[in-house]
Amino acid sequence: MTQTTMTRKEREKIRHKEEILRAALNLFSSKGFHNVSMQDVAGESEFAVGTLYNFFQSKEQLFTELLNDCAEKIYEILWPILQTQLPENEKIRAFIKAHNKLLEDNIEFIKFYVSEYGTLTTVPVTATEKAEQTKADLYMKLEDIIKSGIRKNIFRCVDAKITTMSLTSTLQSFILESSKNFVKAEIEDGLAKIEHLFLDALLLSENRNND
Repeated sequence: MTQTTMTRKEREKIRHKEEILRAALNLFSSKGFHNVSMQDVAGESEFAVGTLYNFFQSKEQLFTELLNDCAEKIYEILWPILQTQLPENEKIRAFIKAHNKLLEDNIEFIKFYVSEYGTLTTVPVTATEKAEQTKADLYMKLEDIIKSGIRKNIFRCVDAKITTMSLTSTLQSFILESSKNFVKAEIEDGLAKIEHLFLDALLLSENRNND
């Protein structure tokens, strides 16, 4: 349902839900998930506790909604890049660079997430099917791009699965560390180094000179 076909009451409900989620994320980020109660979230969002429970039954459900929201934003940033008609090496380059926007747009959730789990690679027991599917789809598409680059003699003959795992793990580790102290220039520089590291290793020598 689009915004133009929604009633005023439906739009208001969505706005209230978003306000609650923002309040919950602010509290989870500053105090930690286990130190925040539903009463705290109600107070922060300026809703009655009863109203809060009309939207979310528990803290765990709030976390699930935040995880889904982050997964959706990541998908919206990365998936279109992998779907473009660019050459495979340019897709990889753009995919790496896009992690700057990914981090900037989701900095508060990422800081909270890694404070709870210590890593972005660990999927918590409360992870949703949507979040898991987003990760799987991106992995599969990235692996297919590397395989395609190998077939077209753009990339060296490497193990596409291992290369995909290595690249995504490196990016995830970099985001984890960068979320602790967000400095845009340092993040851009770090991503550029990751780009050179992987593309120099992937590209055949004759393509590397033209890259």
